[in-house]
Amino acid sequence: PGNIRKAKHFVAMLNGVVQFLRQKLAGLQQDADTETPAMFLHRFESATLLDPRALKFTYSRLNSLLRTLEVTQLDEHNALQDVADLVTL
Repeated sequence: PGNIRKAKHFVAMLNGVVQFLRQKLAGLQQDADTETPAMFLHRFESATLLDPRALKFTYSRLNSLLRTLEVTQLDEHNALQDVADLVTL
């Protein structure tokens, strides 16, 4: 999609996703609560204001960006790839 075509827009989107997940994990340490996947997705979309269609391409876009930047040590970016994989689901 056009909104993640440029690298700076994609990185900003990924940063928003990581910030949301950090807040969720920090909240879990204070009080454990359960929520359905649909509720999690609803809160995710309302907090990040991201287009759900763009999320489908997050993993492939990250791989494309890493190849373009010629990153050779991909094991240093495993956590970021895991986040991109989660969002792609």
